[in-house]
Amino acid sequence: MSLGLTANKKRNGALLAYIAKNIQGINLRKLLKIVYLIDEKFMELRGFPLTWFDYYAWAKGPVAPEVYNVKNGAFSEYVTCHKNENGKNIIDSVLQHKYHVLKQMDIYSPYEMGIIDSIIYKYEECTADELSELTHVETSLWSQIVKEHNIQFVDGKSDILIPLQRMNEGDIDKEETYEEALEYMQFCNNMPIC
Repeated sequence: MSLGLTANKKRNGALLAYIAKNIQGINLRKLLKIVYLIDEKFMELRGFPLTWFDYYAWAKGPVAPEVYNVKNGAFSEYVTCHKNENGKNIIDSVLQHKYHVLKQMDIYSPYEMGIIDSIIYKYEECTADELSELTHVETSLWSQIVKEHNIQFVDGKSDILIPLQRMNEGDIDKEETYEEALEYMQFCNNMPIC
């Protein structure tokens, strides 16, 4: 189980609900990609992810199993999942009013909200397939991991972790920042309230 579920569940639940409220009718696959792209952007800008989910190399791109399990009731205090007429898993916020969903996001700083909103705005019109293509470009971390491990997907899945911290390689400041942030999250994971 990743720190994204153990130490960061409240923040991540609010984030999932916020994305679902801002991209009406979002399907699970697209939600998975948006969350990953948010973390990728935070890695690029700060050197550590927003969510602290663990991502695995699956056939259609990076997947955080905890987010994938929304279809089985994960984060049920924040989002619901139902199948539409095409058989796609559609994610909705539990809270119906946009104000209440936004109020949950008070746990994020204005800086964090700016990045979250920029990713939502940038990709809200993209399909899940288009976002998968984006995560599959030859230079992407997903592509590098798939190639390095010669992954043979079983039912579209693998148990090979995508180490986001590799995005920091060669940048000493970001590598140190990542390690300090990781220590803090591990500390929070062991404290009742952080």
